[in-house]
Amino acid sequence: MYCIGAIASVTAYYLISDQWIDSQRRTFIKKRKAASEQGTEESQALVQASTKSRFSSLMIGGRFVNPFETWRDKTLWDFVRWLATRKSGNGLPRDRQLLAKDLPLAEPHFALLDAFSDKRSVRQRRTAQADEKQSESPLCYSEYPAVESMSRDKTMTATWLGQSTCFVQMEGLNILTDPIFKRRTVYSWLGPERLRPVPCQLEDLPMPDIVLVSHNHFDHLDIDVVRTLGDSATWFVPLGLSSWFARQGVHNVREMDWWQEAEFALDERRRFTIVSTPTQHWSGRNGFDSNCSLWSSFLVRGAKSSVFHCGDTGYCPAFKEVGKRYGPVSLAILPIGSYEPRWYMCHQHTNPEDAVLIHKDLAATRSIGVHWGTFMMSDEHYMAPPRDLAKASVKHGLAADDFIAPQFGKTYLYDIQQQQQDEGVQKVDLQS
Repeated sequence: MYCIGAIASVTAYYLISDQWIDSQRRTFIKKRKAASEQGTEESQALVQASTKSRFSSLMIGGRFVNPFETWRDKTLWDFVRWLATRKSGNGLPRDRQLLAKDLPLAEPHFALLDAFSDKRSVRQRRTAQADEKQSESPLCYSEYPAVESMSRDKTMTATWLGQSTCFVQMEGLNILTDPIFKRRTVYSWLGPERLRPVPCQLEDLPMPDIVLVSHNHFDHLDIDVVRTLGDSATWFVPLGLSSWFARQGVHNVREMDWWQEAEFALDERRRFTIVSTPTQHWSGRNGFDSNCSLWSSFLVRGAKSSVFHCGDTGYCPAFKEVGKRYGPVSLAILPIGSYEPRWYMCHQHTNPEDAVLIHKDLAATRSIGVHWGTFMMSDEHYMAPPRDLAKASVKHGLAADDFIAPQFGKTYLYDIQQQQQDEGVQKVDLQS
């Protein structure tokens, strides 16, 4: 009985605390909105301050909150209602061969990834025999130029490995995003299971120079990857998350607030700027650390190109501001899954049309849609995201290759020089 009473007391405390924090958040937004509607000099000063704070991180009562009118906190009743009305199955076929046909796996273009990297794979997997085998590109790359004819200064690569995990190479920099290679999200025996195997293991890839972590949910931050890479890579994470890394023995971590910029250099010539930018989401790995760390997206800017890693988010006005400050973006990695039912998911997860709007807000030259077809944690059909993305792209006037739902494991190429020309046109449009 004592144990039950203690659990009930703690639960009540957190429920009351959540209500108070949300009340304070709403009051903050109302004051900012009221100030913007007044015309006095004093109110105009408040408007300038509030416009700045509108897109700045906000902490209330020791927890981060979303400073956007588009956000709504979910209650315990909302969660119970969703579970009670949740559709099951997601249209998944019982025949695994049908699933494999709909969600085919490709082998990453290892020969190209190695050629574009200064670093070898984690376990130095290449033997002379393996090198000879890898020199023969898989069939899906038969139309690609020969590896030796391509330059990493002129070509960007992007390989989607499931959920929001991508391996991106730009101007010699190896980037890993929101890494998870587990079969299940939490432990080997707990959490949603992958629909398809991971296309390759972390050890098969060239060593990443930097890892971008948008937030600490299990499907975006794999503790095994953290322990494997350790301090060999530089981790860029939101505020409040470095202490968790320290507990894993990892200290090569740069904790960033929204709009904060950090420099990273491979050498004297190859220098990059990493920017932490706002998103609309939440954080937590257990019931007691909810929103104790921030959530964010990241922009990586090189001399000739840029990559935007979104992580999880609901659609919010911050993306227009990101585009205004840093657009056009060469390549955007945007979430297009886990969006049904909309009444429950819309504040925290974009649907494909929302993702297209973000693509346009960022003035992105190209985008790839991720966070789908990997772990089923919502109600839409497992093949709905690419279908809905195709419809949204047509609706908003995008060309077929402007925004794609990539194949698992396939390495995609992006011509940096051509993108620079396209971005020049978009920059003129933004300024006008």
